[in-house]
Amino acid sequence: MSVPRIANAAALVLLYLAALAAPKSFGAEGIVPAKLTLAEALSTALGTNARLKEAETSYLSALSNSKIANLKSSVDFGSEASLDRTGANSDISNLVFGNLSYQGLLGTEAKLDLSPFAFGTKRGSVALSLKRPLMRGRGVLSEKFDRVASAKSATTVQDKRLYLSKQDTVLGVTSAYYRAVQAREQVKVQENAVQIAEKVHDSAKRRADAGYAAGIEATRAEIRVAQTRNQLNLERQAAKGAVESLMLAIGAGVGETPELVDSVPEQLPDIPSLEDALKTALANRPELAIADEQIADQERLLAIAKDQLRPSVDLVAGFNSAYPNEGLISRSILDIGVFAAGLQYKVPLDRRAVREEHEIAARELETLKKLRTYQLESIAEEVGRAYRAYHSQKTSLGIFTSNLAVAQENLVLANRMMDEANGTNRDVLDAQEALTQTEGSILSARTELYLAVLNIKNAMAEDLNTTGQ
Repeated sequence: MSVPRIANAAALVLLYLAALAAPKSFGAEGIVPAKLTLAEALSTALGTNARLKEAETSYLSALSNSKIANLKSSVDFGSEASLDRTGANSDISNLVFGNLSYQGLLGTEAKLDLSPFAFGTKRGSVALSLKRPLMRGRGVLSEKFDRVASAKSATTVQDKRLYLSKQDTVLGVTSAYYRAVQAREQVKVQENAVQIAEKVHDSAKRRADAGYAAGIEATRAEIRVAQTRNQLNLERQAAKGAVESLMLAIGAGVGETPELVDSVPEQLPDIPSLEDALKTALANRPELAIADEQIADQERLLAIAKDQLRPSVDLVAGFNSAYPNEGLISRSILDIGVFAAGLQYKVPLDRRAVREEHEIAARELETLKKLRTYQLESIAEEVGRAYRAYHSQKTSLGIFTSNLAVAQENLVLANRMMDEANGTNRDVLDAQEALTQTEGSILSARTELYLAVLNIKNAMAEDLNTTGQ
């Protein structure tokens, strides 16, 4: 065997061994316990869900940007050295410099440039400038105030979005958990249906072999066994898919098959009337708080754009001095410096760009207000839809529960008629199918009813973090 073939064979063996040693799930090994409660599923999701982590990162970034925007001063320090050559003469020069800048919330700007030590051809200097707006860009319309207010608003918005992401995560995991429980219980119902179908088939076959019944009954029962077994296979696959959906909602453990401990609660949480729920939703929904922040931001931008159309009148002052090599402390810098103070007046002659910015800000503000009104209507529709789903599932559960006793009694009567030779196995098989459908419908309605209650609470902006506790 050639060397390349030996290398390829060795590589395949290593890949095979690595595959055998690899964990079954694609997520972090050991994150999801073998027996999983809803509280554990929620706790894991709140710590690992990628979408939630993204929202947390966005909030922390906004918080950091807000801290940066609130900084009013900055300090720099440095040194500059050079070799200066003029003709046959050369010299080494050095300059130590620093600067301090300040920007206040009311628009005041100040800057100090200081070079206290210099050698060679360099010269020390002191420069101080001060600017205070008296008209345009003053107070809440200043650039610094806008940056601080925008950063604060962005932090508030990201905080609300983080809350919404947590709500979505909790609701998604809870829904996936209880639907996985429902799928598991549906498998048990179908397994019982298979047992009944097999029992009917065995009885029909014995009766046909003994000549007490036509062979078509045995054939019909055999077909029903195949159908119920196929349905059982589908239910088992659906149960596995439901667990996979739960792991994906958690954000970890995909490929694992934990045992789900909790069942769908039979005791439903209390819910208020539709009118009270609407009032609560319209008062507490984070989407409305986000819309209010965006409108306030846009109103400030519109005011700033309007302010930019005005002339600017600024109070300015400055001091500048350069001193010789004997040093800063050798003589008073006031004796060799220049101080100036006065007013600066500026009129924007070309206002085309500023007017367009003003028009853009006005249009966006109007759009935001319309979107908020639409959002109010959407929230009202969402709450109403959640209540309709609740009442629908509650009615369905009542109907199916009342019909369960009838379906059970019907199966007993069908078996009795079969034993007394007054009926056929078709009666038993039909009764069994009706009972299976009723039991499955009860499982589905009970699950969806509980989730409908959670949807109502979510629509009201009620905190869902206590779910599963």
